[in-house]
This record gives sequence, structure tokens and C-alpha cells, in this order.
Amino acid sequence: MPHIFAIGDIVGQPMLAHKAVHEAHVAAEVIAGELQGNKELASAAFNARVIPSVAYTDPEVAWVGLTEDQAKQQGIKVKKGLFPWAASGRAIANGRDEGVTKLLFDDSPEAGSGDGHAGRGHGKILGGGMVGTHAGDMIGEIALAIEMGADAVDIGKTIHPHPTLGESIGMAAEVAHGSCTDVPPARK
Repeated sequence: MPHIFAIGDIVGQPMLAHKAVHEAHVAAEVIAGELQGNKELASAAFNARVIPSVAYTDPEVAWVGLTEDQAKQQGIKVKKGLFPWAASGRAIANGRDEGVTKLLFDDSPEAGSGDGHAGRGHGKILGGGMVGTHAGDMIGEIALAIEMGADAVDIGKTIHPHPTLGESIGMAAEVAHGSCTDVPPARK
């Protein structure tokens, strides 16, 4: 029925309040567009590429996009950028350095951002996750990066305020890219 709009749990998974809010915005735009004769509004559609998830535990767990397991199942080669919060000045100052930020980038040979470095973590971001305090507050940046088709260079060169937990996103991108100087050497 063209005059009936559904959002939230009625339209299915994932059953998340933040997804329902965005579906409601689209429904309102379509209804307003039809009433006003505005074809652009009337043709609005909900077409999010990714929807973030958050487990409100202590510490929080947040993720968006593909996981390593999903990428493997789909035959997608990924480059991982893992930044331990034990190397974050803000996490240390907060006394909560048990966290980690992980980003996954397309690492297939054809992936690249046009800079001639295909297959070296320069492909577009596919997913990411974090465990730590306020992870749910920061996962939106990773969702935006996926929606915008950002790569590790884009994210790593984005200026993040220091010291913040959010800068762990930029640092994880730098780890994937191979340009991070803020992670201590791996123990042998």
C-alpha cells in the first residue's frame, strides 16, 4: 500500500532504535514530499550501507561493517589496523587502557585509492570495532568512513584531537597503512 509506512521492528533486522529513527526520517521526507509535490523528497529511500551496533557493557563493545570472519567467508582479503589503548595517552590518564580499536581495509590486489599502492592497506575501509570506554560514542566515525568510502590514508590523515580516545581510530588506520609511530614494538 503506497500510503502506509513502516519502520523499526516491523521491517525487520537489525532491530535497533537508531535504525528506526533513520527509517522514520525517510518516511517523513517521503510523506512531506508527496504532500508538497516535491519529487526529490518523495523519492527518498533508506539505503544505509552499514548500521553500527553497541553492547552497553563495561567496557563497551561497538562494531560496524564487516568482521574478519565475514570477510574471510566472502573471500575478501583484508588489511587489519589494530591500535591498543595501552598506547593511548587518554586511556592511560583515564585509568582504562584495556581497550582496542580495530579497522579492516580491503587488501585485495585491485583495491587501492589511486595512489599506486594497491594491496598495501590502501583499499577502502570495510569494517571496524572497538572495545573500551565510550566505544559506542565513537563508532559513528567508523560508520561514516565506510559510508564515505574512506581508505586508511583518509582516516589516518584526519586530524583527531589529542589526547582523546577517538584518536585511536586514526592510529588504527595508520597501523594498517604502516605509518603509525605511536605503537610500541611487539614483544618477542
